[in-house]
Amino acid sequence: MVPLFPPVSSSVGMYGPDAEPLTEGPRFVKTERMRRWHRVRSGVRYCTGRTVYHLWCQGAVFDDQFLSKEAVPADAEVCGPCDGRAVGAGQEPEGPAGRLLVFNPRDNELPGTCPGSRKERLTLAIPPGTVGQCLACLDLHPVRAMGGPYDPRNAITRHAPGAGLVTPCPFHRWKYLEPSPDGALRCSCGRTLREPAPAAA
Repeated sequence: MVPLFPPVSSSVGMYGPDAEPLTEGPRFVKTERMRRWHRVRSGVRYCTGRTVYHLWCQGAVFDDQFLSKEAVPADAEVCGPCDGRAVGAGQEPEGPAGRLLVFNPRDNELPGTCPGSRKERLTLAIPPGTVGQCLACLDLHPVRAMGGPYDPRNAITRHAPGAGLVTPCPFHRWKYLEPSPDGALRCSCGRTLREPAPAAA
């Protein structure tokens, strides 16, 4: 088994709150119709019990309808995009024949700009309203009018993520943050990412 990456999706409806991201999976997989062995990038177990493993080359295998191996013979055909990305992303310590491979999955990196930047729904304005707290990272920053005539809003300015950046959704990272009336911060898929702050005594 190898450590898996989060199954990040740009579709908010892709995974519901009952889906479970898997943290480990088989090293090499293939179905009877696949000519080459492939590497697993991420996995999801659904509430129905169905398991899906996503491959580094964008393919997928389902449930137990595949073969898996810890190691493959030296003359076995292995998918190049899968193997190179898996090693380059750090899933394996070194590449084939000791080559140095590098691959940086964009969705797994800390964002350079805080996801709460310039978003009115993630701005908690502090009276008189010129400063606000970012609900994504909890830092304080200036609040400005922005958006022009077609999207007018008062929101916190662009800023780097603070130390209190909310833990990302395992499926959508920080793409769809939504505050709740009770003070919690959720992903639009339904997962609670930060519980509401306890009420002051």
